[in-house]
Amino acid sequence: MAESLTCSVNYLENSNKLLRDSVKQLKKNGESNNFLAQTMLDCKRVFELVPEYDVHKAKLDLIEEVEPLVRTLEEKLDRSVVRMKRELETLQQTCELNKLRLSKSRDMDSTDLELSTDAVVITSSTNEELEQLKILKAKKLLLQEELERLQNTDFEK
Repeated sequence: MAESLTCSVNYLENSNKLLRDSVKQLKKNGESNNFLAQTMLDCKRVFELVPEYDVHKAKLDLIEEVEPLVRTLEEKLDRSVVRMKRELETLQQTCELNKLRLSKSRDMDSTDLELSTDAVVITSSTNEELEQLKILKAKKLLLQEELERLQNTDFEK
């Protein structure tokens, strides 16, 4: 390991010497006219050797600490999303129930079902069934209005 480190240091020193020579050559060729030379001279980068132990330690930390933590958080988020979806469905059903109760309280004499039995049907229904129930109630109202209109025309005759 010490030999490879020495070899790497020698290689970096040679690269650094070549870079200095290149910079000197660029300065000779005309500092003010060469934009590339100016940008290369302004660029300052620092290279640092990282010990192999630190690299392995970082990889082990990633495997042993970070990844399990990320998996745990992901599982918690998945459970939360499922819980929130169920809560959303429940809230939507409650909203539909409240809308139907409100509409039922407005036209109490035109409905045949009691509120208590209607509520049981609504809370145990799916969203599709609630939609169908709304459509059927709207159709019922239209038919009742038509029946009243027909009865009124019969009384007028």
